[in-house]
Amino acid sequence: MVLGGCATAAPPPAPPPVSEEARAALARIEQHRLALRDLRSRANITIRRTGRAQRLTGVLLLLGEPATMRFEALSPLGPPVLIVAGDPKSVTLWEVLDNRAYIAPASPDANRRWLGLALSVEDLVALLAGRVRPMPDPTTVELLAADAVGPALRLTGAPGEQRIWFDPDTGQARQVEWTGKNPARVTFTPAPADGPPAGFTLETADGSLRVSIAYVEPRMNTSFDPALLTLTVPQEVRIQDFR
Repeated sequence: MVLGGCATAAPPPAPPPVSEEARAALARIEQHRLALRDLRSRANITIRRTGRAQRLTGVLLLLGEPATMRFEALSPLGPPVLIVAGDPKSVTLWEVLDNRAYIAPASPDANRRWLGLALSVEDLVALLAGRVRPMPDPTTVELLAADAVGPALRLTGAPGEQRIWFDPDTGQARQVEWTGKNPARVTFTPAPADGPPAGFTLETADGSLRVSIAYVEPRMNTSFDPALLTLTVPQEVRIQDFR
């Protein structure tokens, strides 16, 4: 008599241990990110989508903790035409001239609708600050040999793969690339490691989106009033709440 039974799937192999060198590199990158507590600047932004370009000059940008942001795109006469404010819970877009606003959860999928790229608010604030937020809870962390950009840290996990090119002495990110569910690359404009960012260029892998940001007179860690980051939309504005 032959007894049958259900085969038990073998457990997945354990991820390789993280080397001390990779662990130290990850710590330097994170330390550099956390060194910037707030940022205020004007910015010139160029957005290219499927061959069409839009240029915004004199955009007012504020960044703060924890992962909060506000920027205002101004009309040639001065008043804002678009205000965006976000924190870890929600993102508000107020189209001032059209008298309408949208409130969405601060999730990568929700941010894809207005940003064109599925980034969390934490990741977006880090990039605007000239920093990189390493992938949370990575399955593997590997230090790669230097190429023309520099040494890189390769992280893999549920979202896919993230590579961070960085300065080995300061932890300052030079470039970051995501592959998998959210393929894109960000190249940072060179700036002093202990100073505010100068800007960056973001490109999706398929070329459908390219964003270039150049900061004008950026100032970091000035301890401005956190109330400046909040946005209260007037009651007369048509509001669509998707939370």
